[in-house]
Amino acid sequence: MYKKRNSRISAVLWFIFLMMIVGIAVLSFENGERSKQLGEHLIARLALARHPEVPVTEAELLWVTYVIRQMARAAIFLGLGILGTVTVHVSMKNTGWVAKTIISGGILFAVAYFTEELKKYIPSRHYSYKEMMLSMTAVAAGFLFVSFISLLKQGIKRIFQLAEIH
Repeated sequence: MYKKRNSRISAVLWFIFLMMIVGIAVLSFENGERSKQLGEHLIARLALARHPEVPVTEAELLWVTYVIRQMARAAIFLGLGILGTVTVHVSMKNTGWVAKTIISGGILFAVAYFTEELKKYIPSRHYSYKEMMLSMTAVAAGFLFVSFISLLKQGIKRIFQLAEIH
């Protein structure tokens, strides 16, 4: 019963994780001009709804759009780092911590790297080392958070096992 439940949880986690990767890929590889216009349009509507009497300059609109896009990038990749690491750790219960860490780290850093690197080949998109590093840093933060908690849990479990022996 427990194994069946764990395999269902693993399957659901993998599905959500893979859908998140697909979503990131779709957003990363869509037309750059359309993506930029959508972001600017949304920010302009929010600004007008908040302060209709204050005109928003083009420079302000571009800056706010950039900041919000980068915050969204960081949040999405942080979530990817957390979800991806949890998914690997849950679905590979009998695998050692080091192996799980290498597997999850490899997957996560590959996604963060390639979603930016492949933009070089998409018309109207551009590669940005700064944005790639933001993605890598955010995914690393999620990865390290879950890995640390997993390692801490293992350490506490071993302490109690040693206490039972003595």
